[in-house]
Order: sequence, then structure tokens, then C-alpha cells
Amino acid sequence: MRDRRVVIVAGLGALLAVAVYWNSLPNGLVYDDVNAIEKNEAVRDPADLRTIFLTPSWKRSGDPVPISYRPLTTWTFAVDHAIHGTTPLGYHLGNVIGHAVVTALLVVLAGATGVSVVSAGLAGLLFAVHPVHTEVVANGVGRAEILAAGLSLLALLLGRRAAEREWSFSACSGAASAYGLALLAKEHAIALLVVLPLADLLLTDGGSPGRFVAGLRGRRALFYVALGGVTAAYLVFRAIALGSVVGAGGQGFQAIPYWANPLASAPATVRVLTALRVLAMAAGLLVWPHGLSADYSYRQLPVVDSILAPGAWLGIGVAALLAILLAALWRRTPVAAFWLALALATYAIVSNVLFPIGTIFGERLLYLPSAGFCVLAALALGMPRRPLLRAITSLVVIVVLADWSVVTIARNRVWRDGMTLARDMVATAPGSAHAHHLLGAMYRDDGRDEEALAELGRALAIYPEHLLSLFLVGRIRQDHGDADGALAVYRHILDLDARYFPAWVSTSAIEYGRGRYGPALDAAERALAIQSDFPAAQLARANALRGLGRHAEARDAYALAAQGDPDMWEPLYGLAVSALDLGDFALAAETFRRLVDVAPSVDNYRSLIYSARRAGRAAEADQALAAARLRYPDEPAFALR
Repeated sequence: MRDRRVVIVAGLGALLAVAVYWNSLPNGLVYDDVNAIEKNEAVRDPADLRTIFLTPSWKRSGDPVPISYRPLTTWTFAVDHAIHGTTPLGYHLGNVIGHAVVTALLVVLAGATGVSVVSAGLAGLLFAVHPVHTEVVANGVGRAEILAAGLSLLALLLGRRAAEREWSFSACSGAASAYGLALLAKEHAIALLVVLPLADLLLTDGGSPGRFVAGLRGRRALFYVALGGVTAAYLVFRAIALGSVVGAGGQGFQAIPYWANPLASAPATVRVLTALRVLAMAAGLLVWPHGLSADYSYRQLPVVDSILAPGAWLGIGVAALLAILLAALWRRTPVAAFWLALALATYAIVSNVLFPIGTIFGERLLYLPSAGFCVLAALALGMPRRPLLRAITSLVVIVVLADWSVVTIARNRVWRDGMTLARDMVATAPGSAHAHHLLGAMYRDDGRDEEALAELGRALAIYPEHLLSLFLVGRIRQDHGDADGALAVYRHILDLDARYFPAWVSTSAIEYGRGRYGPALDAAERALAIQSDFPAAQLARANALRGLGRHAEARDAYALAAQGDPDMWEPLYGLAVSALDLGDFALAAETFRRLVDVAPSVDNYRSLIYSARRAGRAAEADQALAAARLRYPDEPAFALR
């Protein structure tokens, strides 16, 4: 009877999750979705497991450094892509359904840990509507958090089943497998290496370390060994894909941009003090999820550089209170202690306390920790037996659920498109250089260059070394014909970071446009030394080589650029004209044939016809002429004759 009631309340929580996130379905693919989905070659084929599992999942735009290894998440994107391409609806629908499943799993796991049906159901309702989850569910790349959380909860549920069934092989292998898949969804699931044994310590052994140690034998010991083996295998695959366990192209934490996380390069004391201050803020957002933002980067969150700072004492105080609460619950209520430990352990991995991560803070990082918080909140509210207290508690629950639902539904719209998101970032994080940069980038894409420069100026006023903003300023100047101004900006960027390869590529383009082919070639080769597989750098090198009259080398460089990005027309055009330079009319005809598919034009058709005829392919030339007449019936060049 209890199991049936748990299933029913889990279903209700899942339905509520779908209801509050339904309005996120019209959202587009914005922000990190562009690199993780739209421009990610790894999502083109779900059967290409070698690429998905042995290469980085995606890179940040303009950054040669691999920043993530989340192959299971990438594979689900590839399945989406195979079904509906880059149409946003499917990706968002998957996230909404995934969030509903995570909600249901939370209810079931809460019940399996001994939480009453009413409290488990309330925890599910709170989790379903919590506004702090909007960054995850309403944004495409939030899929990683959803998968990792769902598989983590499943691993814990199967771990409970294993403990109840004398560590049966099926339950243990299921829990270890779910843990491994959670790691492949997102790396922070490694916290389960601690949380799974903690669950056994608190829920099976009553919190007694002596009983826990005494039980470390037989199948139980093998289960923990299996968890260690899964972790080791994951780390090996991660190191293969990213070049090291940490990733970042072997540069370690120093590769993390200062604007994204100033703690990555800060002394350990400053990092920990600031991270504890952020912990206090995160705890506050879980309790009072208002004033949310999609961005907390430099300088929106101040760095705490002294233990005497008010923020330091607030962070230390909150951390101390949580430690005291955990100790108290450990003795009196092991079930509640487990859920608090789950929240703290899963947050600790992403908190910057133990080691720096790629961001100083993001609401997405609270998705899995909030599961523990919601169960604790449900346990705290309970349902008193006295009618008056029960009525008051019920009213509080209704008000909280209604308030959170309204906030969540409103926040979902923030992720509708890039401009809406950027404007919200600036409104909610006015101190963030990156927020102003993103709005400037959106203005530039919209052709509003004056407004773009104003926002980029605000970004640089906050952080003068924000390379992304500097680069966009240079591009805008370049687009407006101010080659000297653009080149000065690119040189300034390279003085700050000689490995910022987009600045080398753009420098090469400017030098090529001036007829300075030697400097253009040098800049292109500097870019390729940083990232050898970047098609735009190969294109810049090919252009410079052709300008220098080195046609055979130019042809080969154009071919490499075209291979790197088959949808890019410039390398194909360069390859075709290089073939003409070399008198290779067969290659020219073949390349112009590809070019008219990618970028049809009168000139390209004319060149195709010419090349095919010179190559002795009269039938191909006639076929191209017929196609040109159909496409351009009023063009004199293709008039019947």
C-alpha cells in the first residue's frame, strides 16, 4: 500500500514539474547551446561513439581549450539531432521530461530512505517548482545537470536496494552502472563516491562508524571496490579526451578565464573565504529564490580577500551552522542527516572550496544539492497532528508552492532568445563584465554596432582585460573599414594573451587585405600553432600563400580548411581558384560543383561550366548550364544559344 502511494505522489510531482516548465518549450537554443549543440560536430551522429566518448564534448567559442567531458549528455543531443536537427523544441522537451523524471525519482528515493509518504511527496512538489532550477530546465545545456542528477538518484535508490537485499549482484551492479553513467553525464557526480557509502553508514548502520567498518567485507566491500573501479575508468577516458584529468589542454586551472572565475588564480585562503561567502548566498537562494540571475561572473560577486571582511564571517558562520546541524541530525535523525550530507557533498564538489572550477557560481550547480534541501524542507514542515498547526502548515506549503511556481514560469521566459537572456543578465548582474559583453554581442549580431560598442565599453570598464569584448571591438572596427584601429586592438589582445588565436586570424585577414602577404602568413601560422584544426586559420594561411604565389601550398591549405568545415564556402572558392591557377581544371570543376551546392551564384555556375569544358567534361558542363538556366532564367550569361 505504501509503495503504491509513493508512486502516486511521485507521479503528481512529475506532472507539476511538466506544468511549470511547459512555457519553456518555445525557447530557442541560446548562449552555451550554440557551441554545445548547434556548432558541435560531436552531436551530428549518435552512432559515432568514438568521437562522442574520446574527444571533448565541446569548447567555448573562441577558446582552443577543451572545457568539458560529458559524453552521455552529448550522445543524447546527438539522438535529438538525428531526429529533428537543431530545432529547439526537441531539446527543451527532453529537458522538461527529464526534470519530471528526476522529480519522481526524488520522491521514490525519499520514501526508500524512510521518509513518510506525505513528506516525500512534498519534497517532490518543492523540487518540481523550485525557481533555482530554471537555468537547468529552460536551457538546452542544462541536460547535463538533469541526467547527472537523475542517474545519481537512481544509483542511490539501487544502493538502498542492494543494502536491503544483502548486497545482491544485480542491485550492486545496477547502482555502480548508474553511478558510471552519471559521471558520463557530468563530472560532479563523482561526489557519489562519498555519498553512496555515507548512505550505508547513516541508513544501514545507524550512523555508527564501528558498525560500518565491521560490515566492510564480502559483497559490500566488493561494491565499494567496484565504485572505485568505475571512477578510475571514467578518469582514464576523461584524460584521453581532454589531454589530462583536469583538462584545459594541460594548462590546469590557469586556463580558466579570470572573468569566469577569479578564484581559479587566487591564493587558497582567498578562494576558500570567497567560496564560503558564495555558499551562504547559495543557501539563501534555496530558501528565498528571488533575485535570480543567469550570471554571477566577475565582478558581480566580490572576492573576499580578508578574514576580517563581513562576507568572510557570514560564509564561515553559515558553514559552521551547517556542520553543527549535520552533527546534531547524525545523532538524532540519520535520515535527515543523510539528505543534508547529500546536499553538502554534491555542492562541495562545485563550490570552489576543494579546488577551482570553471565558474565562481551558477544556479545550475544547485540542481542536485537542492534535492537534499527539498527533502529537508519537507521534513521540517511535516504535517502536525493538531488541526490548527496542520492548517497553518498547509497554508504555508500552498503559498510557497504558488510563489515558486510563479517565479519559475516567469524565469523560463528569460531563456527565450539570446537578446532576452542578455538583457536579463545585465539587469540582474550589472556588475558582470561578461553580462555586458553578451548584450554587446547580441547588439552586434542585430546590426546595432553603436549600442554594441557602448555595452562592450561597459564590460571593459569593469574588466579591461576581457578578451572577448576586446575582440568584438576589433571586429566592429574591422567591419567598418578601420583597419588600423582594429589591428591596434588585436595587438593589444595578443600583448595580454599571445595564445588568443582569433586575434591572430583577424590580424592575418587585415594584413592580407593590405597586400602584406608575408605578415599575413606569419599571423596565420601563429594561429595554427595554437589550434591546428581551426578552419578559419587554415583559410587565412591559404589566402596568404596564394598571395605569395605559392599556389600548390595554397591549394592544399584550402583543401584542409574545406575539410574542417564543409559548409564554409570561402575555402571551397579558394581551392577552386587555386586549381585554376595550377591549370588543374578537373579539380576546379569538381570544387565549383561542390561550391554551387553550398553557395550558388551566377559567377560560380559560370566558373563551373568553364572549368568542366576545359577539363574535357562536356556533358557535365551542359548539365551545369541547364541547372543554371533553371535557377537564373533571366541571366544573359545563360541565355539559350
